[in-house]
Amino acid sequence: MYTKLLLVYLLAGTLTFIPIIRMDLFKTNSKYKYFKYVSLAMFFWTILSIFKYGSFSSFITYYSTLTVYPLVYLITSLILIAIMRYLGKKISVFTILIIVIFFVFDMVVSYTNNFHQYMLQLSYNSELTTEVLISSDYGSFFYVHAIFCYVTLFFAMTEILIELYKNFKKYRDVYPFLFMIIGIVIGISSSVIHIFFFDLGVDPTYIALVLVMMILYSIFYIRDVQIVLKLNGNELILNNLREMYILVDQDDVIVSASNEFLNRFSLRIDKKITFLEFEEKISKDVTIYLDSKNLDGSFDENKMYLHLMKKNIYLPLLKKSAKFYLFYDETENLKNINEINYVMTHDLMTGIYNRNYFETLELEIEENYNNYSLIMFDIDGLKHFNDYLGHEAGDKLLIRFSNALKTIVKKYDNLIPIRMGGDEFLLIAIDKDMNDIEEIIYHLKLLTSKKDLLENVGFSYGYSQKNDSNTSFKKVMFVADSKQRQMKITRKKAKDELENFLKSLENEM
Repeated sequence: MYTKLLLVYLLAGTLTFIPIIRMDLFKTNSKYKYFKYVSLAMFFWTILSIFKYGSFSSFITYYSTLTVYPLVYLITSLILIAIMRYLGKKISVFTILIIVIFFVFDMVVSYTNNFHQYMLQLSYNSELTTEVLISSDYGSFFYVHAIFCYVTLFFAMTEILIELYKNFKKYRDVYPFLFMIIGIVIGISSSVIHIFFFDLGVDPTYIALVLVMMILYSIFYIRDVQIVLKLNGNELILNNLREMYILVDQDDVIVSASNEFLNRFSLRIDKKITFLEFEEKISKDVTIYLDSKNLDGSFDENKMYLHLMKKNIYLPLLKKSAKFYLFYDETENLKNINEINYVMTHDLMTGIYNRNYFETLELEIEENYNNYSLIMFDIDGLKHFNDYLGHEAGDKLLIRFSNALKTIVKKYDNLIPIRMGGDEFLLIAIDKDMNDIEEIIYHLKLLTSKKDLLENVGFSYGYSQKNDSNTSFKKVMFVADSKQRQMKITRKKAKDELENFLKSLENEM
């Protein structure tokens, strides 16, 4: 009979030894910390059971049996603590104090049983056999001990069943919930039968706890993306990735991240933050994008730009999958691209758009807008500034006019200033009527008109509006340019006055 019992305990012990082999799995997340202690205590129980049925020493048999009682209470308490920690719930200091006090009291009563028989109604003697020990009656304190164990286990199982039921409702994931219910029912009913009715031979509490813990381990392992990756041998790859990464579970909660990511963004894994919440939290300082085409074209030098690549990770027995997010820091590359684009699309001296940008913009405006106006400008006296005061003075003239255009653009929306080349400028106005155009020109004159002819910027202008869906962009441009040339003829007197003034300055130099 005892040979069969030994085989049963050896088989169950093998199951308890499986988590011991992969102790490194408990290090994947701090929430598994106490399951490690449960595994060690369960394995120790296996060793005690083997001593109980396999030892030829009555002393070892007697005291290994008594050691089991406080050990069982310790295991049930550790299961409660482990489950609460796994679920992210706190256990009060008072509860921990009660557990410690009763555990110590349980040990004292067990190891002094030889004097009072409160745990087992059997005292030690050198002729004691395993058969006599198994058939002995329980003492009065044993039932107190059993109540404490069952109450503790009840709270632990209630918490995990609530969590499994939530998952069942959310994912229709019936198997873990069903297996846990079956394991608990079998464990409790067999223990009650064993204690109050007749001896089943093997300790049903031990078998039940082994069954429950293996179900729990299975549930946790197949749902933890970190463990799945670890079991598949991917941990080494992750640890040596130069890029930043994040792992999220089936609920999009971040469960792991690269050290660089954790340090750079002060990310706390234990806070159970979702990827979306994290993305919103860092949005002021970081732009995360899947495709650079989705960027609005602007570049913020105060931001980091992370290119995101994601891959689904299959989790067994789950309808949903976890995700692996890999991030590439493209800030420097986008900065370089932005600088190249700026050079290609902007006039470097004035800081406004150039003719090259105008060529790409022309077709876009013609295809997408039916209401736009073009205002052409020609600056007075650029050649005279260059001839009499030098090209630096001519450049300053162009910059003064460009700055006035920038001020106008800030005041009115949907305006695009462009330097077409030399002393010619273009202002494109989207969705503006003629009153708006005249107001814009009026404010531009106020900004550029100065009594000092060195600071004054005179200009000719002409504008035209698209008022017919069949009118082409080139036609609107031609009309605006023609009007600007007509005005240019009328400004001969002002140009002559400017030339004489600049010539007098040259003579004084």
